[in-house]
Amino acid sequence: MTAIIELNNIGVKFKQKKKEIVAVDNATLHVEKGDIYGVIGYSGAGKSTLVRTINLLQKPTEGQIIINGEKVFDADKSVKFSGTKLRRFRQKIGMIFQHFNLLSEKTVFANVNFALNHTQIEDEKTGKLRYLTKEERKKKVDELLELVDLTELAEKYPAQLSGGQKQRVAIARALANDPEILISDEGTSALDPKTTNQILDLIKDLHDRLGLTVVLITHEMQVVKEIANKIAVMQDGRIIEQNSLIGIFAEPKEALTKQFIETTSSVNRFIAGLSKTELLGQLSEDEELIHVDFGENTITEPLISQINKNYDVTTSIYYGNVEVLQGQTLGSLVISLKGSRDARDEVKAFLKASDIKFEDLSRIKEGGQA
Repeated sequence: MTAIIELNNIGVKFKQKKKEIVAVDNATLHVEKGDIYGVIGYSGAGKSTLVRTINLLQKPTEGQIIINGEKVFDADKSVKFSGTKLRRFRQKIGMIFQHFNLLSEKTVFANVNFALNHTQIEDEKTGKLRYLTKEERKKKVDELLELVDLTELAEKYPAQLSGGQKQRVAIARALANDPEILISDEGTSALDPKTTNQILDLIKDLHDRLGLTVVLITHEMQVVKEIANKIAVMQDGRIIEQNSLIGIFAEPKEALTKQFIETTSSVNRFIAGLSKTELLGQLSEDEELIHVDFGENTITEPLISQINKNYDVTTSIYYGNVEVLQGQTLGSLVISLKGSRDARDEVKAFLKASDIKFEDLSRIKEGGQA
């Protein structure tokens, strides 16, 4: 599939007194039509700076930007985007922010209507561009408020709204010009967990109904885990890893990526807490604890059943979790294998031959790690 967003070898540098600050360093990111692409990194990683180059809110100092097949920026200055052309280009890229950016003195209706100030359409009779009429603007705003379930709050002011309702207004405003691309710059960071999930559900629903391509900037892996199909991980201005959601969670390669995944994984918290329990000391001499990660493509029947049926060991489950990401099943187990050394080694050989990842937890000692 052809990319709708191509950021090629993007560099962004700032001058600060006599120092040069590299905010983005040779970053390449291709987003295909219909993606929900999560860009994750800690504060200062460069993710917001990179993504703001998509609509030229931040102009790069190096690289090339192609949006929907049209070159909109090239560091060699061969592309000129300014004035009306730039404004019309930006109208097709909606953007929502962490702190909503609503006009406090305007009603919900007026905040969304404000985004239509410069909207033009082709006149059916003359074929020329014209601004929307007052009636057309009202109809459009009403439709947008209905889309985000805020019709009854049209005459309220931002101070009268909850955080989630404010973000819904911001989303309606971002959709006012029928964009093909929606950028969320930490759009859920100011919200509580329940409201965050509601806003993510709304973004996913709008993505499906309107055919949007979404770029999601966040420092929380749980956010991209909920709705993204692809992820890029940024550190010190560089994209250090990018893959599908399943690829990232099943085969993380970089230490930072693994750290982010651990923030969403209760199995890692369970394992980390083993050294503070008496569990390891209670295992018999012919028993060991292992951590197993598996997906639906790696096993054809229940894992524990296969082990118990085919090998001379007894298993006990100390932790188990199964979740579905992008329609695929990923699971984690912490189990004990009780039996002779040879029998346990046979089980491990079976796991390895089946491409099932596992680790021996015997390295963990009570009171700390080996």
